[in-house]
Amino acid sequence: MKMTGAMETSFKLALKKPPPLRTAEDLHTIYCHLYHMDVLSHLREHQLRSMCTSARYERHEAHHILFYPDSIATSWYILLSGSVFVKEHMYLARCCFGKQLEGRRGCECITLEPSEMIVVDNGSEGDDGFLQRDGSQRRSRRRFRRVNPRGERELITDGQEPTGYNTLPADLNKMHLTDHAHQQVMHMPPSQSGCSIASDSGSSSLSDIYQATESELGDVDLSGLPEAAVDSEEEEEEDEDLERASDTLLGRDLVRECLEKDPADRNDDDIEQLLEFMHQLPAFANMTMSVRRDLCSVMVFEVVEQAGTVVLHDKQELDLWYVILNGAVEISHPEARVETLCMGNSFGISPSLDKQHMHGEVRTKGDDCQFVCVAQEDYWRILNHVEKNTHKVEEEGEIVMVKEHRELDRSGTRKGHIVIKGTPERLIMHLVEEPSVVDPTYIEDFLLTYRTFLSNPMEVGKKLLEWFHVDSLRDTVTRIVLLWVNNHFNDFEGDPAMTHFLEDFEKHLETAKMKGHLRLLNIACAAKAKWRQITLQKASRESPLYFSVQGGSERGFGIFVESVEVGSKAAEAGLKRGDQIMEINGQNFENISFSKAVDILRNNTHLSLTAKTNIFVFKELLSRIVHEKKNGGLHIPKIQEKKGNRFSIADLPGDMEFPSDHKSTRKMKANTVSGGRNKIRKMLEKTRFSILPPKPFSDGGVGQSQDDSIVGTKQCRHSVAIMPIPGNLSSSSPDLLHPATSVLDFSNPAALGLYYIPDQVIRVFKADQQSCYIIISKDTTAKDVVAHAVNEFGLLPAPETYSLCEVSVSPEEVIKQRRLPDQLSKLADRIQLNGRYYLKNNMETETLCSDEDAQDLLRESQISLLQLSTMEVAAQLSMRDFELFRNIESTEYVDDLFKLDSSVGSGNLKQFEEVINQETFWVATEILKEPNALKRMKTIKHFIKIALHCRECKNFNSMFAIISGLNLAPVARLRSSWEKLPSKYEKLFGDLQDVFDPSRNMAKYRNVLSSQSMQPPIIPLFPVVKKDLTFLHEGNDSSVDGLVNFEKLRMIAKEIRHVVRLTSANMDPALMFRQRKKRWKSLG
Repeated sequence: MKMTGAMETSFKLALKKPPPLRTAEDLHTIYCHLYHMDVLSHLREHQLRSMCTSARYERHEAHHILFYPDSIATSWYILLSGSVFVKEHMYLARCCFGKQLEGRRGCECITLEPSEMIVVDNGSEGDDGFLQRDGSQRRSRRRFRRVNPRGERELITDGQEPTGYNTLPADLNKMHLTDHAHQQVMHMPPSQSGCSIASDSGSSSLSDIYQATESELGDVDLSGLPEAAVDSEEEEEEDEDLERASDTLLGRDLVRECLEKDPADRNDDDIEQLLEFMHQLPAFANMTMSVRRDLCSVMVFEVVEQAGTVVLHDKQELDLWYVILNGAVEISHPEARVETLCMGNSFGISPSLDKQHMHGEVRTKGDDCQFVCVAQEDYWRILNHVEKNTHKVEEEGEIVMVKEHRELDRSGTRKGHIVIKGTPERLIMHLVEEPSVVDPTYIEDFLLTYRTFLSNPMEVGKKLLEWFHVDSLRDTVTRIVLLWVNNHFNDFEGDPAMTHFLEDFEKHLETAKMKGHLRLLNIACAAKAKWRQITLQKASRESPLYFSVQGGSERGFGIFVESVEVGSKAAEAGLKRGDQIMEINGQNFENISFSKAVDILRNNTHLSLTAKTNIFVFKELLSRIVHEKKNGGLHIPKIQEKKGNRFSIADLPGDMEFPSDHKSTRKMKANTVSGGRNKIRKMLEKTRFSILPPKPFSDGGVGQSQDDSIVGTKQCRHSVAIMPIPGNLSSSSPDLLHPATSVLDFSNPAALGLYYIPDQVIRVFKADQQSCYIIISKDTTAKDVVAHAVNEFGLLPAPETYSLCEVSVSPEEVIKQRRLPDQLSKLADRIQLNGRYYLKNNMETETLCSDEDAQDLLRESQISLLQLSTMEVAAQLSMRDFELFRNIESTEYVDDLFKLDSSVGSGNLKQFEEVINQETFWVATEILKEPNALKRMKTIKHFIKIALHCRECKNFNSMFAIISGLNLAPVARLRSSWEKLPSKYEKLFGDLQDVFDPSRNMAKYRNVLSSQSMQPPIIPLFPVVKKDLTFLHEGNDSSVDGLVNFEKLRMIAKEIRHVVRLTSANMDPALMFRQRKKRWKSLG
């Protein structure tokens, strides 16, 4: 449901009022509109109402910067209209962005067109403190049943609110129910309840993760070193910090609080909380969302305290339907058959009002078994009244779509029809139909999951091109394509037919003169393109390549693939027309002449290519070539060709002026900040964005950098060189911001004071072991480093007489030396701990690294785990794992789940999936390779600290891997090492394990993850993510009555969106431990 003009006007007027002047009617108007937004669907009612009192309306013109890097994050935004760009993502209307709990921004945000937005201050939507309201304000009553060892049911109720409610124990699963004040216990005979057996399948859990056997043999200390207490006085302060950090490991059990409420007192927030938990249980499989919602509103919680308690007797009359939430039950059938049901299974009455009796005996298998129960009449009413809520769409006498009427709240403000199943053709058609307020994410869900029921995405593409010619559908189709490109650009990268679809769509936009949308499409395509690795083998140097290239630095472009022979090895490897070749065999191709690029391609039999899709700049190159042919000569840009930027740049807006004389440098710098194009340039500095050049800044700013990851010029004892920015910028592409025709002349970037932002540092040695530090970027080549090293060392011969060599020393003290190619880049990533870079004179024969120097280098490279700071190890683990996690495309989850073959595959997902095993066995290896029991204990203690710091970094995956490694049988049976562990660390280890208690479907971990204080970036426990997705897939049919079960796909898409949102903020090492009351010392 779209907002009408009057509704939208009243909404904006209410938001524009200062918060103190807003009336009750204004707050209600704001609340109704916020309630309809899908991006806020995860917030509870009281949080939305809190937002209404402080949210404000803002409108900004195009190219306005909302926030800068390093600015304090004080608010976040909901986009009402227009579009913005943040790092590598473009956000369209009805999206939220910029959410960060606190700390400094890691990037810049700019509006791409006139945009309206809601600004929400951090914390205004409420936090955990909001959830813990005062007892006087909380009027809900506790009402649930407890079964004692005699099988008697006690109804637990509250006459009034317990006095200790605000200080709930952290572990509610172990809470003594009888400790609550004012309890009224009503004894019920066991004959009043009963069950029969349902045939639901069981669900797996992670309960076997921690099983470890303890050997009868103690371990032997091989070193004979004396053993002593390990806690020194210096560690006491650190241990106090550890204890403070461990106090908040567990959160409140919100699900149990909702379950214990009287069903009549449950509000919409409670129902949503229960829905989120119940959809993971097999008993609710294949039920529609409205059925689940109704069941959650009437279910009653029941607890059986002791194992072996008889819950139901043979031949007992049944009046309840049961679902197991924790523990397991054993059913003894009369024919001597025994059946075991575990968490998520159901048993009891069937949906009928007929009298039913139990056949067999139901007995609990463990302590603290928990169930939810639904009365027979409610169960029958809910399951048998599904038909009245459904609407069937028929075409030619056949059902092609089924919709369900839903009300998402009890006030009736969110109600409408939602698609639950349909034919593929009808689901495609629904893309351009009027959206429903209860299904605002249909387009996003479809674009993610269409691959499960359509074999070719062009089935959708052809329809979109056809609908584009319908005036009333043109804007809708354009938004769909923008969403498709922005969310799943890999669908286009790996498919030549989809690449042609984008070209055709671009032509349609040009014909329709939709320049603004064309600009957004160009930006989205360039920002979302990923680098791909392609390997080609040739039989000999003379063998054909099966593809042709165009471009080169002489034209102001990179090297592009012009054509690929159909069916060739190059096409099979994934190379396609419009790809830009970024590097080959480690040599940078971004600033290389055409002739040299062709020589490298022809003279190598093994080609390891790095390429990215850049179709729009490729088309600009083709138009440049056509222009040259018309004018009979090569067009030379008005820019420096020597070290130019390899990408095409749009014309700058008219407000940009660059003086040619040095006296006007100060004026030039002011204009570079105010110009719209340079704002985008600054914003895109660290993205692989193929339209704009890198961010410029003056040389003087480097020495003032406070980034600890860069060697500062003031603190470095060695000389530091800064790499200058390449200056070749093409100016012929269509303007992305304004239809201006001005041209920027960067003919002398050094004189203008423009430099790359340095993000890495390397150390270069000479043969006499003098050294200098050089700050570089990832694209800096070996030839560039040589030139600057010669300058730093003050050497007289020309840089061409020198080369960069890598010297490494093996553990056997074998010295290896090799000369690096001039175009080799990513130098900081290639060097190892046992290696150095040397500047070598090609005209002389000299020993770069003597035997004595080699031994020093080998000693420096040998570092033990105990020498490393536990905080630093946790931070580096988290940074590495987060980079792997955020690189997973959302389509990879679907491809992996449905076992689909796609050109992109699920390589990133598989790589991240292996991390937990790698880290688990790394922990065990580090402990077991240490022969000394005392050092083994220190290593165990070290890993416990690392696990705690991973929790602070919100890296639950590594935290779980470390705990699993410590629980592996070979480690767990090292009794003499564990006995030496201080008791405080034993307790801390137990608390860390308790977070991953597998009972009730990992309820404690889920509570921690879902708490309001837990904001992105987060690295979740991946086995739980995969388990949830697998259940949604296997627990629900993909096809129902010959129609695509879109309700299942919607649930999967929602789960994937939730996972992807965990990467919506950057992981900043400086903010990982910001919650500490004081700065921690190194725990190494």
